[in-house]
Amino acid sequence: MSKDSDTRSEATWSRRKLLAAMGTTAAGLMLGGGGQQLAAAAALPPGAPGSGNAAGWLNVKDYGAKGNGFAYENDAPAIQAAIHAAGQGRFGGTVYLPAGTYLIDASVVLLSNVHLVGDGFGATMIKSTRASMPLLLGHQVKKAIIERLSFEGQGMVVSADNQLVERGIDLKDCEQVLVRNCSFHWIVNGIGVKNSRRVTIEDCSFDRFIPIDNTSHGYGIYMEGGEHNLMQNNRFMQLENSCIYVSAGCSHSVIAGNVSEQCKAPLVTVSSPLKSCAYLRIGANQVSSTGLAKGETSGKHGIVLKGYCIDNVIEGNRIARVAETGILLEGDAASATERLSGNQITGNQLIDCPTGIALVNGDANAVTGNDVRRSKAGIRLAVQGEKEGSYCRDNVITGNTLFRCTEAGVQLASPRCQANAVFGNGGAANGEAISDKGQDTVRTGF
Repeated sequence: MSKDSDTRSEATWSRRKLLAAMGTTAAGLMLGGGGQQLAAAAALPPGAPGSGNAAGWLNVKDYGAKGNGFAYENDAPAIQAAIHAAGQGRFGGTVYLPAGTYLIDASVVLLSNVHLVGDGFGATMIKSTRASMPLLLGHQVKKAIIERLSFEGQGMVVSADNQLVERGIDLKDCEQVLVRNCSFHWIVNGIGVKNSRRVTIEDCSFDRFIPIDNTSHGYGIYMEGGEHNLMQNNRFMQLENSCIYVSAGCSHSVIAGNVSEQCKAPLVTVSSPLKSCAYLRIGANQVSSTGLAKGETSGKHGIVLKGYCIDNVIEGNRIARVAETGILLEGDAASATERLSGNQITGNQLIDCPTGIALVNGDANAVTGNDVRRSKAGIRLAVQGEKEGSYCRDNVITGNTLFRCTEAGVQLASPRCQANAVFGNGGAANGEAISDKGQDTVRTGF
């Protein structure tokens, strides 16, 4: 292992300061045991539809649905009638869509205590015949399940106010809703969730969305606000925009075990300029190089936290062959108060990424125990802009292994990188162990 023996004794941190920096980042671990506790919180309780106490199944064909995919038929009224019938019972009911293609020209409205179930991927499909329409709409819904259904869209006309948006499922102000084993194909957006709690999206597939020249659309899962939500074990293929996009102060949620293949944007983007996104656990996800031709990359970045993101944990992810940065944390240069701070990036593996991990305009974050291989810069601290928030300070870089980083294992790229600590790292075959243009850096070896 290469070692940098240049120890700067004149730049020292107090024990209290070091523990403060490490402690804030570890605050994300207050999720306690991680995904298991939040998964339990997001799961539906006993007595909910599908738990064994629900009423009998209602077959949509008994309400007039055809499911034969003929263009002149509209199955929306029949499906809606079955949902209304199921929702009348004290404990709700289960609405069953047998295998077939159900064409709809109006949104189907989900009700509380309703379990909507089909025969599985590709077998039961709900397909829109009208552009710019949510296929399944749930507002203020509690205790509902959507599973074993496929959703296919028609495209959309982008309006000036963006009020008409095509999504497979649109949830707003909901609580305890489970979406599982569903697929979303040839549609503008997959699932939208706004201001909701304990929503679980798991084991779903999102692939080959309808291309649209608008950066506000094309997401697999769009999570706006809310808390205690769970997105796990989903698969994303060939999407043009972020697979999972989290914003507007979404907190205390888990994003785990998801996989992206041949996508053009990050697997996970967390962006919140005004209200903090906090206590998110982003773990065991994978940006895969499967299916990439020689010279192709799997998007610009792998995981991105941007803006006012605090006390989040990014751990155990594997990211390969992105165009620029495996994991990017970037604070707002214009803000000296709503800072990107207290985040922990730990135990991740970054392979064949020009920059493994980049921390820009952030304070008191910890980058620990990561494995970075075949990069230009393994871990990079930098500053963007020249405003009041353009500094990067009091961060800790320790316990990482860095191999074959052609420029440097650890790079502090600006004099406005201040009072950061770099120690206890290892690796070999790097251009430099540490390239340091920062000020008052605390260094002990590599």
